[in-house]
Amino acid sequence: MRICLLTLIALVLQAQGPETMKKMVVRLAGPGIKANSYSALPKTIYVSPPHFARIEDPPDARVGVQKLTIVAEPDAYSINLVDKKGTHAIDQGGPNDTHVPILLPFDVKHRCGALDKLEFGSELEFFQASGAKEQAGPIVNAKPTAEYVIQTQQAKATLVMKPDKNIPEKLTWNCGDGTYVYEYITYEEVPFDPSLFAKPAGIQFKEIPPDDGTENG
Repeated sequence: MRICLLTLIALVLQAQGPETMKKMVVRLAGPGIKANSYSALPKTIYVSPPHFARIEDPPDARVGVQKLTIVAEPDAYSINLVDKKGTHAIDQGGPNDTHVPILLPFDVKHRCGALDKLEFGSELEFFQASGAKEQAGPIVNAKPTAEYVIQTQQAKATLVMKPDKNIPEKLTWNCGDGTYVYEYITYEEVPFDPSLFAKPAGIQFKEIPPDDGTENG
Protein backbone atom coordinates (compact mmCIF):
# COMPACT_ATOMS: atom_id res chain seq x y z
CA MET A 1 0.00 0.00 0.00
CA ARG A 2 2.84 2.39 0.84
CA ILE A 3 4.50 1.78 -2.53
CA CYS A 4 1.25 2.48 -4.35
CA LEU A 5 0.74 5.69 -2.38
CA LEU A 6 4.30 6.87 -3.08
CA THR A 7 3.88 6.09 -6.76
CA LEU A 8 0.60 8.01 -6.86
CA ILE A 9 2.26 11.00 -5.19
CA ALA A 10 5.11 10.84 -7.73
CA LEU A 11 2.67 10.77 -10.65
CA VAL A 12 0.87 13.82 -9.31
CA LEU A 13 4.16 15.67 -8.75
CA GLN A 14 5.44 14.78 -12.22
CA ALA A 15 2.15 15.82 -13.80
CA GLN A 16 2.34 19.20 -12.10
CA GLY A 17 6.10 19.51 -12.33
CA PRO A 18 8.25 22.32 -10.98
CA GLU A 19 8.77 25.39 -13.13
CA THR A 20 12.57 25.30 -13.26
CA MET A 21 15.61 23.13 -12.65
CA LYS A 22 19.30 23.78 -12.24
CA LYS A 23 21.68 22.46 -14.87
CA MET A 24 25.38 22.26 -14.18
CA VAL A 25 28.40 20.78 -15.91
CA VAL A 26 31.25 20.08 -13.50
CA ARG A 27 34.83 18.87 -13.79
CA LEU A 28 36.78 17.26 -10.95
CA ALA A 29 40.46 17.52 -10.02
CA GLY A 30 42.21 16.13 -6.98
CA PRO A 31 44.55 13.51 -5.53
CA GLY A 32 45.13 10.66 -7.96
CA ILE A 33 42.97 12.20 -10.69
CA LYS A 34 45.02 12.61 -13.85
CA ALA A 35 44.16 15.32 -16.36
CA ASN A 36 42.10 13.95 -19.26
CA SER A 37 41.43 10.71 -17.39
CA TYR A 38 37.90 9.36 -17.07
CA SER A 39 37.53 10.78 -13.55
CA ALA A 40 38.48 14.24 -14.83
CA LEU A 41 35.93 14.30 -17.65
CA PRO A 42 32.96 16.68 -17.23
CA LYS A 43 29.61 15.32 -16.11
CA THR A 44 26.21 16.96 -16.34
CA ILE A 45 23.84 17.25 -13.38
CA TYR A 46 20.23 18.40 -13.25
CA VAL A 47 18.51 19.05 -9.93
CA SER A 48 15.02 20.23 -9.09
CA PRO A 49 14.53 19.68 -5.36
CA PRO A 50 12.99 18.02 -3.58
CA HIS A 51 11.94 15.28 -6.00
CA PHE A 52 14.04 15.29 -9.17
CA ALA A 53 17.68 14.68 -10.08
CA ARG A 54 19.59 13.44 -13.11
CA ILE A 55 23.32 12.69 -13.39
CA GLU A 56 24.92 12.04 -16.78
CA ASP A 57 28.36 10.52 -16.39
CA PRO A 58 30.82 10.48 -19.31
CA PRO A 59 31.46 7.19 -21.12
CA ASP A 60 34.23 4.98 -19.75
CA ALA A 61 35.54 3.01 -22.72
CA ARG A 62 37.85 0.96 -20.48
CA VAL A 63 34.97 -0.93 -18.88
CA GLY A 64 32.18 -0.33 -21.41
CA VAL A 65 30.04 1.82 -19.15
CA GLN A 66 28.24 5.12 -19.52
CA LYS A 67 26.20 5.64 -16.39
CA LEU A 68 22.97 7.59 -16.23
CA THR A 69 21.16 8.12 -12.92
CA ILE A 70 17.60 9.42 -12.78
CA VAL A 71 15.57 10.14 -9.67
CA ALA A 72 11.92 11.13 -9.94
CA GLU A 73 10.58 10.30 -6.52
CA PRO A 74 9.82 7.66 -5.60
CA ASP A 75 11.37 6.10 -8.72
CA ALA A 76 15.13 5.74 -9.06
CA TYR A 77 16.85 4.44 -12.20
CA SER A 78 20.51 3.47 -12.66
CA ILE A 79 21.36 2.80 -16.31
CA ASN A 80 24.31 1.77 -18.43
CA LEU A 81 23.73 3.45 -21.79
CA VAL A 82 26.30 1.19 -23.46
CA ASP A 83 24.65 -2.19 -22.90
CA LYS A 84 21.15 -0.72 -22.44
CA LYS A 85 20.65 -2.35 -19.06
CA GLY A 86 19.67 -0.82 -15.76
CA THR A 87 17.95 -1.14 -12.42
CA HIS A 88 14.77 0.40 -11.07
CA ALA A 89 13.92 0.85 -7.41
CA ILE A 90 11.15 2.47 -5.40
CA ASP A 91 12.36 4.80 -2.66
CA GLN A 92 11.13 3.58 0.70
CA GLY A 93 12.12 6.73 2.55
CA GLY A 94 10.28 9.98 3.06
CA PRO A 95 8.75 12.11 0.30
CA ASN A 96 11.72 14.50 0.14
CA ASP A 97 14.69 12.13 0.04
CA THR A 98 16.34 13.23 -3.20
CA HIS A 99 19.92 14.29 -2.51
CA VAL A 100 22.93 14.85 -4.76
CA PRO A 101 25.87 15.08 -2.33
CA ILE A 102 29.16 16.60 -3.42
CA LEU A 103 31.75 15.50 -0.85
CA LEU A 104 30.12 12.35 0.48
CA PRO A 105 31.06 10.04 -2.43
CA PHE A 106 34.74 10.80 -1.68
CA ASP A 107 34.37 10.66 2.10
CA VAL A 108 33.94 6.94 2.74
CA LYS A 109 35.49 7.31 6.21
CA HIS A 110 33.27 10.31 7.06
CA ARG A 111 36.17 12.61 7.79
CA CYS A 112 34.32 15.66 6.48
CA GLY A 113 31.69 15.79 9.20
CA ALA A 114 28.76 18.10 8.43
CA LEU A 115 30.26 18.96 5.04
CA ASP A 116 28.97 15.60 3.80
CA LYS A 117 25.55 17.28 3.61
CA LEU A 118 26.75 19.77 0.97
CA GLU A 119 24.77 19.15 -2.24
CA PHE A 120 24.79 20.21 -5.86
CA GLY A 121 22.29 22.97 -6.52
CA SER A 122 22.32 24.47 -3.04
CA GLU A 123 26.01 25.25 -2.58
CA LEU A 124 25.71 28.93 -1.59
CA GLU A 125 22.73 28.28 0.68
CA PHE A 126 24.72 25.61 2.53
CA PHE A 127 27.74 27.86 3.07
CA GLN A 128 25.57 30.75 4.25
CA ALA A 129 23.60 28.49 6.60
CA SER A 130 26.92 27.25 8.00
CA GLY A 131 27.90 30.81 8.92
CA ALA A 132 30.35 31.48 6.09
CA LYS A 133 30.65 35.18 5.29
CA GLU A 134 31.28 36.71 1.90
CA GLN A 135 34.80 37.96 1.32
CA ALA A 136 36.92 38.93 -1.66
CA GLY A 137 37.95 35.91 -3.69
CA PRO A 138 40.63 35.34 -6.32
CA ILE A 139 40.67 37.09 -9.68
CA VAL A 140 39.37 34.63 -12.31
CA ASN A 141 39.60 35.49 -16.01
CA ALA A 142 40.45 39.07 -15.07
CA LYS A 143 37.26 39.38 -13.00
CA PRO A 144 36.83 39.59 -9.21
CA THR A 145 34.99 36.86 -7.35
CA ALA A 146 33.35 36.38 -3.97
CA GLU A 147 34.54 33.66 -1.61
CA TYR A 148 32.95 31.73 1.26
CA VAL A 149 34.94 29.52 3.62
CA ILE A 150 33.89 26.83 6.08
CA GLN A 151 36.60 25.71 8.50
CA THR A 152 35.90 22.88 10.94
CA GLN A 153 38.06 20.54 13.00
CA GLN A 154 37.63 17.90 10.32
CA ALA A 155 37.84 19.86 7.10
CA LYS A 156 37.99 23.08 5.13
CA ALA A 157 35.81 23.96 2.16
CA THR A 158 35.84 27.05 -0.04
CA LEU A 159 33.18 28.20 -2.48
CA VAL A 160 34.17 30.78 -5.10
CA MET A 161 31.25 32.64 -6.67
CA LYS A 162 30.87 34.89 -9.69
CA PRO A 163 29.49 37.95 -7.90
CA ASP A 164 27.96 39.53 -10.98
CA LYS A 165 25.93 36.41 -11.74
CA ASN A 166 25.86 34.88 -8.25
CA ILE A 167 26.73 31.40 -9.53
CA PRO A 168 29.55 29.05 -8.48
CA GLU A 169 32.95 29.29 -10.12
CA LYS A 170 34.60 26.46 -8.19
CA LEU A 171 34.36 24.48 -4.98
CA THR A 172 37.40 23.15 -3.12
CA TRP A 173 37.63 20.97 -0.04
CA ASN A 174 40.21 19.13 2.03
CA CYS A 175 39.21 16.60 4.65
CA GLY A 176 42.76 15.50 5.42
CA ASP A 177 43.40 13.48 2.28
CA GLY A 178 44.35 16.26 -0.12
CA THR A 179 42.53 19.07 -1.89
CA TYR A 180 39.73 18.32 -4.33
CA VAL A 181 38.27 20.88 -6.74
CA TYR A 182 35.02 20.93 -8.65
CA GLU A 183 35.13 23.45 -11.48
CA TYR A 184 31.71 24.63 -12.63
CA ILE A 185 31.82 24.83 -16.42
CA THR A 186 28.09 25.56 -16.61
CA TYR A 187 25.64 26.55 -13.90
CA GLU A 188 22.24 27.86 -14.92
CA GLU A 189 18.56 27.76 -14.05
CA VAL A 190 16.50 26.50 -16.97
CA PRO A 191 12.85 25.53 -17.58
CA PHE A 192 11.96 22.15 -16.13
CA ASP A 193 12.00 19.38 -18.74
CA PRO A 194 9.94 16.37 -17.54
CA SER A 195 11.32 14.17 -20.34
CA LEU A 196 14.72 14.16 -18.62
CA PHE A 197 13.22 12.43 -15.59
CA ALA A 198 10.93 9.95 -17.34
CA LYS A 199 11.67 6.22 -17.48
CA PRO A 200 14.06 5.80 -20.42
CA ALA A 201 12.83 3.71 -23.33
CA GLY A 202 14.80 0.85 -24.84
CA ILE A 203 16.41 -0.20 -21.55
CA GLN A 204 16.19 -3.67 -20.02
CA PHE A 205 15.46 -3.02 -16.35
CA LYS A 206 15.95 -5.24 -13.35
CA GLU A 207 13.60 -4.43 -10.51
CA ILE A 208 15.23 -3.98 -7.11
CA PRO A 209 12.86 -5.31 -4.43
CA PRO A 210 12.01 -2.95 -1.59
CA ASP A 211 13.82 -3.32 1.71
CA ASP A 212 11.24 -4.59 4.16
CA GLY A 213 13.57 -4.12 7.12
CA THR A 214 14.25 -7.81 7.67
CA GLU A 215 17.67 -9.45 7.53
CA ASN A 216 18.50 -12.73 5.87
CA GLY A 217 20.26 -15.50 7.69
